[in-house]
Amino acid sequence: MLIMHISDTHLGKRQYSLIEREKDVYQTFSQLIDIAIKEHVNAIIHSGDLFDVFNPSNNAIVEAIRNLKKLKESNIPFISIPGDHDTPKRKGSVYPHYILTELDLIKVLDHKTTYVLQENSIEIYGIPHVPTVSKTALKEILSSLKPKTNKSILLLHQGIRQLLPYESAWQIEINDLPKGFKYYALGHIHTRWKIQREDGSIVAVAGSPDIMREEEIDGYNKFGKGAYLIDFSKDEPLIQDINLEVRPQRVVTINTKNLKAEIEKIKNEVKREKLKPLLHIILQGDPVRKDFLNRALSDLTDFVLYYRIYKDETKQLLNNEEISIPQDKGLDKIILDYLIKHEGFSNVEANLILELIKNVDNEIASNEIIKKLVGLE
Repeated sequence: MLIMHISDTHLGKRQYSLIEREKDVYQTFSQLIDIAIKEHVNAIIHSGDLFDVFNPSNNAIVEAIRNLKKLKESNIPFISIPGDHDTPKRKGSVYPHYILTELDLIKVLDHKTTYVLQENSIEIYGIPHVPTVSKTALKEILSSLKPKTNKSILLLHQGIRQLLPYESAWQIEINDLPKGFKYYALGHIHTRWKIQREDGSIVAVAGSPDIMREEEIDGYNKFGKGAYLIDFSKDEPLIQDINLEVRPQRVVTINTKNLKAEIEKIKNEVKREKLKPLLHIILQGDPVRKDFLNRALSDLTDFVLYYRIYKDETKQLLNNEEISIPQDKGLDKIILDYLIKHEGFSNVEANLILELIKNVDNEIASNEIIKKLVGLE
């Protein structure tokens, strides 16, 4: 019994508005489908964010249909839960998955619906993404799940405290996972991660099959990108990494004191890549005029797909004193520190405000957060 675990495919994502990147995302999804067919898997499980937005483009829908039809023709079920990107932002809207269920191409799970692979009696449970504001309800649902077989699977698309430590980023901890499942298929986090628990069960983050953001580059270099192939033929599941070769992305440092030489060095390095890479540039050294910098960087155009200034760490002067932007804090932490230290909000209030900022275009979640802020819930 072989099952492929994939996640966070984000069909339709166009990183930096590049059509080439949208095509890359479709290509990685198609490769995984072809590998599943070649390996004769019994099912594919997808742990959320099939699409990049809840109202995907026609291109994204067509690509999903085209690939899922290949699975159906091979009698391989595709079992999924919606992630936060798949979740409608307005009342009355439906998940984009339901377009695919109408065509009998996928099975969508919720905590009341399970899927059983009859030949081996493997039960598959799944819970669509639950926002932070409703994490108490999520924990109640988790505690109510009681698998009936000793080879059950649980699909989740949630932030895990041990992997996303900021208060507003996680909804559950590892210990909140209900006992009795053999494999916990997690989504939402884009870098691969897995552990085996004392009872032999495995908790696994499949990660995104492509590099969606620059902070995933280090994880890709360490753990690769792709999917997991799970062998359920024995009492405990065995996992094999399925690795894909994706378009390279690099974080490179350029010192403005040696601008031309360092750009020439980068050009020589990226020539070896099969696909033109994306470069995320960290500037160091002394400030330079923007027009001069742009002319120098334009030499990279024929060698890379795209480049951007990721961080500017050049030394700035104010009243003859050197200043620099702190590099050890993420944006979430900077916002929380400001709200607590300078605006006088409590830790709970600050985290709710941060969550409201993140869900500004989500009517349903925003209303729930505002209720909590004003004490109506």
